[in-house]
Amino acid sequence: MKRILNRKWAVIIGVLSGLLLTALTLWPTAPRSFLWEVISPQGGRAYLLGSIHLASPSLYPLSESITGAFSRAGALVVEINTEDMDPDLIGDFIKARGTASDGRPLLERLTPETRDILNQSGFYTDQLASLTPWLAALAIQMAVLQQNGFEGRYGLDKHFIDLAHQRRLAILELETLEEQMGLLADMSEAEADLFLKAAVLEMAGLPGTISDFIAAWQRGDAPGFARIFFREYDKYPELTPLMDKIIFRRSERMAARLDSLITKERALFVVVGAGHLVGPNNALTGLEARGYTVSQL
Repeated sequence: MKRILNRKWAVIIGVLSGLLLTALTLWPTAPRSFLWEVISPQGGRAYLLGSIHLASPSLYPLSESITGAFSRAGALVVEINTEDMDPDLIGDFIKARGTASDGRPLLERLTPETRDILNQSGFYTDQLASLTPWLAALAIQMAVLQQNGFEGRYGLDKHFIDLAHQRRLAILELETLEEQMGLLADMSEAEADLFLKAAVLEMAGLPGTISDFIAAWQRGDAPGFARIFFREYDKYPELTPLMDKIIFRRSERMAARLDSLITKERALFVVVGAGHLVGPNNALTGLEARGYTVSQL
């Protein structure tokens, strides 16, 4: 089990940002790239690309505006470098926070309603029995996405990390492994139960939803991208505090960290979950508040 989870954790982390997006904002709807140029008051420059963490080959080839911006960059910035993670650290965290260390199996941790939904869904397997609810939810999401051709190896993070290695660019991180892994592990029991229930109920339509996300992304349609997300999450207002933690607060931290990285010496190409570039209190508005000029390309 530990070996299976280690192989999947890089893309599981991506799900935190890839599936939990943010609120609607008034961006232009003309066809554009899901790419923004930001210029600091001192003249530093960065290109922020909204990432689809799990994708299919249909996402490629990328637009000339995206490839051109990357060619002008002197370094790559990602949420976390999934190619440079310590498997032992991942395994230790999963054992400590993602498995039932007290011996209680998954089904005994759930409310009767969530347990019935999971049992009737057909998604429950013996492999999930030793997991905590939050990790079981991500494992189910991951399995359904992979069955429908959406994989981390086609995600934009992986794509640009590989290109950065080819160009021998520095790869900078906005977050640590511990920060990302702790986001869902710190959920309360009630939040984790609801998170699992919502994940199971949305699985039937998830592949189509992700396809819609990708179509909106390819059009550069930021408000459409946000609307697709909220038609699902509006059903579960109880998850609002969790969304605030893993989207809005992270977006503000990303803006602060980017502000410390952007200089005149080199342009940065930044790849972060698309949900961090739309809605209120996103990373772009955080940079605007710091005096940056922001424009969608």
